[in-house]
This record gives sequence, structure tokens and C-alpha cells, in this order.
Amino acid sequence: FQLFCVHCNTALSCPHSVNNSDKCDLKGVRVYMDFITEEEEVKLVEDIDKGEWLPSQSGRFKQDYGPRANYKRKKLKLDKFEGLPQYSMYIRDRLVEGGICELSDFIPVEQCNLDYRPELGSSIDFHFDDFWLWGERLIILNLLSDSYMLFNTDEKYVKVPLPQRSLIVMSGDGRFVWKHAIAREDIMSRRISVTFRELSEQFSHW
Repeated sequence: FQLFCVHCNTALSCPHSVNNSDKCDLKGVRVYMDFITEEEEVKLVEDIDKGEWLPSQSGRFKQDYGPRANYKRKKLKLDKFEGLPQYSMYIRDRLVEGGICELSDFIPVEQCNLDYRPELGSSIDFHFDDFWLWGERLIILNLLSDSYMLFNTDEKYVKVPLPQRSLIVMSGDGRFVWKHAIAREDIMSRRISVTFRELSEQFSHW
């Protein structure tokens, strides 16, 4: 794996880099350090844990807030959609108003919380989030512990550090060319990820 620098937001050689070659450049991925404070994190995790955690795949637990989708028929159902949790409203506002230019028009319609625990071997395999349903940008807030996100394309691999309370934004190549994953060996203690998604162009009128 080539290591991504969260200070320079590049996988190429930089003043902080341990890479000894410029094998590949991971475009469309940016990491923002300390997106929330320690106090905000404590309260956020407390609010998240008040909700019901449902078993998911690969040792993960899940909370999903958003429209229901029929993945086989590629149809969207909004009849039971009650909106996103009130406790995360300030985070959603900060995404748009916090000076991150690429998010100035971001409208999240889904929030997915995932609970990773080392004793359960929690992980997620390399994958793309569905192109037909979700839009240009994926945003993930990393809580409770440091971890890594792995990216892969054409037998090239990049490892992106995810410090506790950091935010990662994936767009462009980072969204549509590079698959991403979380390895079980990178879950050293409990980790919660909070993912915000926008609708694809196909459903932009909803």
C-alpha cells in the first residue's frame, strides 16, 4: 500500500511522506482533521447509541436513516422516510457552511451509522457505493478511534489514515474509479462511522 498524507491530501511524495515513489495519485479524496470537537464527539456517540443497532455484514452493526431503495428494480421509496436525525443537524449544517467549497451545495438525504468492533472482526470489503442511487460525493465522519480506509484500482493500493474525529470526502475519481474498504486489522478498538450521502442525478428531483 502507498500511504496517503492527510496533511497534504495526496498519495504522491510530499514533505511528510514516507513514500519512495510516485506510483499513483489518489484524486478526489480529502481528509479534514478535527471536524468536530472532543465534547461534540462524546455527545454525538451518546445520541447515536440511544438508537437501535441492527446486525449487518462482516461483524458490523448498523443504523440507517434515509429513503428505502429497491436495489433489484432500482427504485426509490419515500413513503416511510421521516428525515435525518435531529442530533446530527449541526454536522450537516457545518458540512455546507463550514468553508469546504466542494460541499457548499451538498444536500444529504441519507445518514448511515456503522459500528465496528475488533472482537467481532468488523470490516467491509472493497466496494463502490451504488452509482444509480447515490450522488457525486460521499462524506464519512470517523468517531472513537483512529483507523484507515483502503483504496484500490487497477492493482494499485493506497492507505488513507482516518484520525479520530476526522472527516473524509470522496468525489470524482475517489468516488467512481477507486473502490474503498476497511480492513479488520485496522480496527483496534470500537469505531463508529457516520456516512452522509446525496442522491444521484437520476433522483435529484425528489
